[in-house]
Amino acid sequence: MKKVFSSIVAAGLLAGSITAHAETKVLFNSFIPAGHIWNKQVLNPWLDEITKQTEGRVVFEVPPTSLAPPPAQYDSVVKGVFDAAYVANVFIEKRVKLPSIGLLPFTQVSVEANTLALMNTYDKYFAQANEYKDVHLLGLWVGMGGEILSADKPVLSSDDLKGLKAYSLPGVTAEMLKQSGATVVSAPAVKSYEIISSGTVDVFASLNAFDFEMFKSAQYAKHATMIPGGTQAPVFSLFMNKKVWNKIDAKDQAIITELAHKKFSELAGAYDVGMRESRKRLAASGLQFHDAPADLMADLKKYGQPTIDAWKEAAKGLGVDADAALEFYVAEAQRIDAGLAK
Repeated sequence: MKKVFSSIVAAGLLAGSITAHAETKVLFNSFIPAGHIWNKQVLNPWLDEITKQTEGRVVFEVPPTSLAPPPAQYDSVVKGVFDAAYVANVFIEKRVKLPSIGLLPFTQVSVEANTLALMNTYDKYFAQANEYKDVHLLGLWVGMGGEILSADKPVLSSDDLKGLKAYSLPGVTAEMLKQSGATVVSAPAVKSYEIISSGTVDVFASLNAFDFEMFKSAQYAKHATMIPGGTQAPVFSLFMNKKVWNKIDAKDQAIITELAHKKFSELAGAYDVGMRESRKRLAASGLQFHDAPADLMADLKKYGQPTIDAWKEAAKGLGVDADAALEFYVAEAQRIDAGLAK
């Protein structure tokens, strides 16, 4: 009887151990609408790939609607309101400064290349600063370079912005527009349609024309001024509650970490494809695309330099060789993009 009892106990303990490592359910919040390319072609396929590669040991539930507003994602994960999420880094810039290298003007080459370049830069230069100490960082994403869309006449010089009202994401583009003499309304991208469709702004910037098309706002523009490298590119952090992360087996943690680099950046490349297709659609519908003239670029670079300098100063304060990190990030994005073109 003792042997039978011991066998039963041992079997029960083994079963319990297997069950404990069999499945970790992760509630992953997404505040961008479900039908958006971000969810359909990037985030959800990536989460599905994690479940596939971990053989079902890590599974995700994405609520149909957001459980918190965009700025509250980070704190909601820290507090355990949900297990994982992403956030635009402009909303956490007081506590996380280094990945904002991806926000710096005129550095965007392509979404796929810059996303992988930022992860590589983080690993090489930023990880030691431990800025994400309250959560476990899963990955980073760099969006498309910002352009300047206008409802009436094209923006071909900084003088064209004087006295106008403009929509922008918070950050460097907003500062550039202010320096040019525009009055700026700053809000998250998910609020852009509400502002632009009301007719209260003459110019909308900081996002790409494709972004504005996805948010249903490009229809209100007649002109788009293309900025080499972008006025800025949105940077998002993907992260998980530390307690939830620690429940995941080390083998599966390694799988997730690997998938956060090349696989995630490949999926993010859907934006690059979408942008090229969008420009054809928008041009056919009457939107006129203009290359930014040299004088406009000279002014924008002058207005954007304080943001670059401020980032470098913050990076140095965190023990990072800012010049080396920025040089590496830009060169790495160009190197990766050149490889994609082959």
